[in-house]
Amino acid sequence: MDSEKENPRFRGVVEIMSYAGICGVFADASGRIVGSTQRFIEISGDGRSDKDLNEIFLNSPALTSLESGEETELTLAHSGRQVYGKIISSIRQDNVLGIVFQDFTERTIRSIPQLAQMVRAGNDLIFQFDKEGKVYYVSGNVEKITGYSRDDFLSGKLHPLDIVHGEDKKRIEEEFGAIFSNHAAVENSLHRIVKPNGEIVYLLKSWYPLLDPDGRFTGVIGLNKDITSEKLLQRRLELFRSAFEHSTDAIIITTVDGKIVDVNDAFTKIYGYSHGEAIGKSTSLVQSRHSTQEFYAQMWDSLQRYDNWKGEIINRRKDGIEIPVWLSIAPIYLDGTKIGYMGIESDISERKSLEQQIIQTEKLATTGQLAAGIAHEIGTPLNIISGNAEFMLLDMKKTDKGYQELSMIIEQAKRISQLMRQLLDFARPKMLSLQAVDINGVIRDVLSFVQLQFKMGSINTTQMLGQDIPKVYGDPALLYQVFLNIVVNSFQAMKMGGELAVRTGVNGKEQGRERVVVTIEDTGEGIQAGNLERVFTPFFTTKEPGKGTGLGLAVSRRIVEEHGGEIEIASEVGKGTTVTMRFDAFQTRAKKKDD
Repeated sequence: MDSEKENPRFRGVVEIMSYAGICGVFADASGRIVGSTQRFIEISGDGRSDKDLNEIFLNSPALTSLESGEETELTLAHSGRQVYGKIISSIRQDNVLGIVFQDFTERTIRSIPQLAQMVRAGNDLIFQFDKEGKVYYVSGNVEKITGYSRDDFLSGKLHPLDIVHGEDKKRIEEEFGAIFSNHAAVENSLHRIVKPNGEIVYLLKSWYPLLDPDGRFTGVIGLNKDITSEKLLQRRLELFRSAFEHSTDAIIITTVDGKIVDVNDAFTKIYGYSHGEAIGKSTSLVQSRHSTQEFYAQMWDSLQRYDNWKGEIINRRKDGIEIPVWLSIAPIYLDGTKIGYMGIESDISERKSLEQQIIQTEKLATTGQLAAGIAHEIGTPLNIISGNAEFMLLDMKKTDKGYQELSMIIEQAKRISQLMRQLLDFARPKMLSLQAVDINGVIRDVLSFVQLQFKMGSINTTQMLGQDIPKVYGDPALLYQVFLNIVVNSFQAMKMGGELAVRTGVNGKEQGRERVVVTIEDTGEGIQAGNLERVFTPFFTTKEPGKGTGLGLAVSRRIVEEHGGEIEIASEVGKGTTVTMRFDAFQTRAKKKDD
């Protein structure tokens, strides 16, 4: 180790320190200088290699015996100036000691902590290039970071640009070329390199031009900080944040005592609260009347005991509507300490609705079996009772004793028979006789049939039947039954008279389908909100005993759905009821059938 030229190991570090204006020197165990920065040479008078420390300092102590980080006061031999040196023992290599001296200039004081820390830590990957762009120095950690040896680069076999990721290569080559042509530093440029095993490494690069004392360009030094672990952590955080923000389930982050820290967009959509309205509030913000204090106490007790909770719960939206959700709560830990909870809430309204439909279907199937059995068991004896009563009436006058009683028997037998027919229609729907049906014609027939009864009940009827309405693909007899059921319901709801309006029209095209819309609106007593969702349930009725079977609307909905249509009911107590039905136009349904 006779000169700096023979010690390329220190040449790169010395040039880094020189570039930063640091006053530093390297010496071996005997005190002989093996490398020194430009600033040290300037203030020491002659601090080049091959000199001994005791030739530079008047009172040179045994520097090599000092501990890492220990400071010592020295006096320069040629000027008598006092300086303070700090030992950097972590860069001892081959018994070489590094010493950084404070130069008492603002630049050096500012630079010493940064550069000394860099040298001590040895984390940065350092490349130095001559003015032709060839590598002449590589830091010792190159193989750990890149997977390639120092010789791969120093021999010219491999250039640092060769291992840059393909997507970053053009940009990095342009930056590399620019610093050689413009001598302008490039700082904190992120790029990726590819190790021999294909592993990706993220580097934060800064390139600085190297100038000699006369300001001439001599090359470039590149400092590369390996930030792969930080980048991977950032990537994981970005993935989590993306999943959090774009999840279709509501996600809520809370403190350990249930204060809301953050919510995602799905939460705001499901519950109607904005982020600002939710953050900082208690989770009781969405608590409904179904979730009692006892329930929440049990939930939090489970969280304390088992660190998780899962279950179905009914929450409340901002507008007061209650929604069922499936809630899963898990703890959030930081450095082993529980700092909060994450709750994931799935809106199960659709699932609950489907469950109700399944239950309803099972009820309908049971009803059908019951109806068939009743019709079979009651039909024959009922016909015998009715037939004998009618036979007995043939020989009687209205004034005869028992005439009224027999007439009542016949009337009630007919009512029972009608109920049986409705039950059978409901349980075993007829085969549809599908054809092109003039919906306006069917409605006119129905209104003509009830005209006299409506007039006697002081009910005015308005027909607003659209012109050129497409024909409906359906069974005219069954559609007649649907409209008659609904019109009769309206009549019975307007005991003191009222208005009945029937409209037909075309609702454009929905998903390629042309739809005919029928609306029947009355000004009757209306339906209470609690009963509105039950009106299609078999045997449910709000009418007086003997006035209704509770099957009319159930049968009507079944017929409408068998025609591929929908039926909806809107009602307000004291104002009336509106029934809306939608059917496919004949061409749409016929084409669909042919397909």
